[in-house]
Amino acid sequence: MANLLKVVFLGLVGFALLVFFTAEKPKQIVANDNVVNIVKYDSLPSFFEIVGKENKVKKEDLIKKGEETLIVVGSHDSLSVIKELPNYFDLKIPYVMVANISAAPWFVKKMFIPGKLEELNEGSNIPMVFDFDGDMVNVLNVLDTSKTKFTAFLVSSEGIISKLYEGEVKDGALDGSMSEDEKKKVLTPLYNLL
Repeated sequence: MANLLKVVFLGLVGFALLVFFTAEKPKQIVANDNVVNIVKYDSLPSFFEIVGKENKVKKEDLIKKGEETLIVVGSHDSLSVIKELPNYFDLKIPYVMVANISAAPWFVKKMFIPGKLEELNEGSNIPMVFDFDGDMVNVLNVLDTSKTKFTAFLVSSEGIISKLYEGEVKDGALDGSMSEDEKKKVLTPLYNLL
């Protein structure tokens, strides 16, 4: 029994060291409050990894040039509320959710987050970008990566992306801590700006 415990312990230590020494260093998000919050369509990444899809999707197929599109960047709690936007309001423009997971540890991003995001987006026809490396977060200059905050951007028909709204949901929204009325109340200011 003692030998088995030693083997298990040494296996866990070895695995932890393997992950520690092979994990990529997280990208440093360089953002400055003094930067103008206007981004051009052309500065977006060329390809996106979409939750629930095998192959990457071209930027032009997801966010069409010359067409207004809403982009909402958030983490798991906020996205669980954001995905309900078409259930509460008659949304006239297409929108894309961006899962802001770039600050998560490498191992967590590889093992746990993809399944959780697929589960979160199940039953929804809204595309969710899996922002593994933080490319979208960097381009859009999103500073706050907390799980309850979300930031909405509007892509104009001219290709100008501007920040539209920043909001916050209750902690634990993914687990049902918010009622339907609370969700609608959080989303109403965003809808009114559209």
